[in-house]
Amino acid sequence: MSCISLSLLVLIAVVIHCASAFVPSTPTKYSSLHTPSASNGLLPVTKMSTDSSSFDGAEVKETTRDRFRGRNVLLTGASGGLGRAMAIQLSRMGVGTLILSGRDQDALKEVSDECLSLIGNDGAGECPTKVEIIKCDLSETESVRSLGEESLKLCSPGFVDVLINNGGISSRSSFLETTPEVDELLMQVNFFSGARLAKMLVPGMVEKGDGSVIWVSSVQGLVGIPSRTSYAASKFAVQGYCEALRAELASSGVTVHVASPGYIRTNLSKSAIRGDGSKHGQMDETTANGADPNDVAV
Repeated sequence: MSCISLSLLVLIAVVIHCASAFVPSTPTKYSSLHTPSASNGLLPVTKMSTDSSSFDGAEVKETTRDRFRGRNVLLTGASGGLGRAMAIQLSRMGVGTLILSGRDQDALKEVSDECLSLIGNDGAGECPTKVEIIKCDLSETESVRSLGEESLKLCSPGFVDVLINNGGISSRSSFLETTPEVDELLMQVNFFSGARLAKMLVPGMVEKGDGSVIWVSSVQGLVGIPSRTSYAASKFAVQGYCEALRAELASSGVTVHVASPGYIRTNLSKSAIRGDGSKHGQMDETTANGADPNDVAV
C-alpha cells in the first residue's frame, strides 16, 4: 500500500471517529445539557439527546442558577439568536449586572426590555438587578477595548465575574475564492476580540479567586468542512486557546469553558460573508432546520 493511500485511510478513520461523537445511531432531537467540565464547572453544550420527553426551554437547573445568581455577566452577540436566548436565561437566574453587547443598538434595547419585563413575572421570581447595553463592533479593536473598559466601570465592585464570548460571524466560500482580508476579519471577530476581552477581564477574576470564561465556539472548531476555511480556523483557535487557558488558570479559581454546538436556527448563515467580503444573505437549509436557540441556551 502506498504512503498516500495509507495517509488517506488514517484521515478517513480520524474523521469517522470525530463524527461519531456527534452523530448518534438512533433517532434523536436536539437539547442542551449541562455537563461537568474538567475544571469542576458547568458547561452548557449542545448535544444530541435520545430523550423523547417534552423539553421546556424556560427550565433552568437549580445548580446552574446558583452559579450565576448575583454575578456580573458580560454577554457579547446579545442582539439576537442564541445571544438573545442566553440573555433571557441569565435574567431568570437572577444575575447581578447583565451587560448586553452587540452592533445593533435598537435590537439590544429590545432584548434589554425583554429581560427587564421578567421582573415579578418569571416563575422563579428573580431577575437581574441591572441590565446595561453597550454597542460594540467586534471587528474593531478600539470598540472591543472600549467594551472591556465600560464593562468594568458598570460592575460593582469593578469586576466582571462571567465573560461569555458569543458574538461572531461565519463564512461561505471556498479557499480559492477567499481573500486574506476575509480570513483576518473572521479571526478578529471570532477569536482576537474574545481574547482581548479575556485579557482585560480575567485578571480581576484571578485577583478575586473566582470567575468564568465561557466561549461559544462551534462543532466546526473540532471538525473542519468545505467552504468554511476561515470560520473553522477561527473556531479551532478558540478551542486551542481555551484548552491552554484552562490549564493555566486551573488553580486560580477561574474556570474556562467552550460550548461547541451544531446547527442552531439563527441568522448566522444570513449574516455570513463570502470570499470577497459581501454578505451571503441566505438562510441555509441546515441552519433553518437547526436547534431552537431557546433550547440550546438552557
